[in-house]
Amino acid sequence: PGPVMGGIMTLLFGSIAVVGMNTLVRAGQSLTAPRNLVVVSLILVFGIGGMQFGGGQFTLQGVSLAALVGIALNWLLPREREGE
Repeated sequence: PGPVMGGIMTLLFGSIAVVGMNTLVRAGQSLTAPRNLVVVSLILVFGIGGMQFGGGQFTLQGVSLAALVGIALNWLLPREREGE
């Protein structure tokens, strides 16, 4: 039934998000650093929030849009300088 599948999918995707954040923390990345906080939070909002980009026959949404947002933000946002 639909509600059961919805619950399973919520648990599955929530677990995947937690494992990803745990991986970042174990790698020594601070999730409270402003740059990292912006990147992670926008990826989650775009991926979970149901946002769409495009129109007609080509539309990005869900994981594909979140991945491209993450790549773009990682490329565009300045990194912290060493020693700060």
